[in-house]
Amino acid sequence: MTKAPAKPGLPLFLSVEIPTTWTPEQALAVFELLTEIRDRVWHQYNVQIQTELQNQRLPNK
Repeated sequence: MTKAPAKPGLPLFLSVEIPTTWTPEQALAVFELLTEIRDRVWHQYNVQIQTELQNQRLPNK
């Protein structure tokens, strides 16, 4: 039995260092930016994202 080739893209987990020195205003600005990016990606790719999530949840054959 051979394994299917890995899908290109990001690794399953990313290690991101979050500074502990941000002010509450800076943390909120980053949070709002990430929310805006997430919303725009969803708006553009929601069907493809849903399909990919369903495909990832299927048992391997």
